Amino acid sequence: MNAALILSGGAGRRFGSALPKQYHKIGGRTVIEYVLDAAANARLVDRVMVAGADCPQLRALAGRYAFDRAPAGAVRNETLRHGLDALNALGCARVVILDAVRPLVTPELLDEYLRLIGEGWDAVSTVQPITDSLGCLDAHEVDRSRYYLMQSPEAYNFPLLYAHFRPDSPLTEVAHQLPADSRLYLYRDFPENPKLTYPWEKAQIAQALKARRAK
Repeated sequence: MNAALILSGGAGRRFGSALPKQYHKIGGRTVIEYVLDAAANARLVDRVMVAGADCPQLRALAGRYAFDRAPAGAVRNETLRHGLDALNALGCARVVILDAVRPLVTPELLDEYLRLIGEGWDAVSTVQPITDSLGCLDAHEVDRSRYYLMQSPEAYNFPLLYAHFRPDSPLTEVAHQLPADSRLYLYRDFPENPKLTYPWEKAQIAQALKARRAK
């Protein structure tokens, strides 16, 4: 079974709103709906799991989309742990992990990530080049070409991830918890992947979604 696990546990403290940012509307729809649509329309996704706090907004979405639910944790890795536990009980083989606040994902992208896992890769991570200057506290010069940003969506061989994932790990990238000899595919062909973190980013995301619809 292939699954899409949507992490929706964020409280939006940096966003400065009592309403979690994934339930704010952009283009007439809540941000998480764009992610749910992508998961629902991916051909290789058999099951969708949303890990998030129980609230009226999520309950309303459950009446319109087919997804299972797992509880939220106090931090992102705890929410992820709850989602993985729920998927393990369902016999998951491949999983693609998404953030509820990255609304530009597409069904085709999720299918591609799951296909790569099916071809034998242990993990697939969305990566972006660093375009700003990069500094280091204990080095005079830093070659930014040797580094990249890592983002969701990310996909995994589920049994391997489940065996090695620890919610209390200090590592912020899930793929780094896998054994060092794991086969990690760096996916560089999804450059337009904004994450809603601050209120002013709503306008940027709205413009990106509008531009996509116009193509």
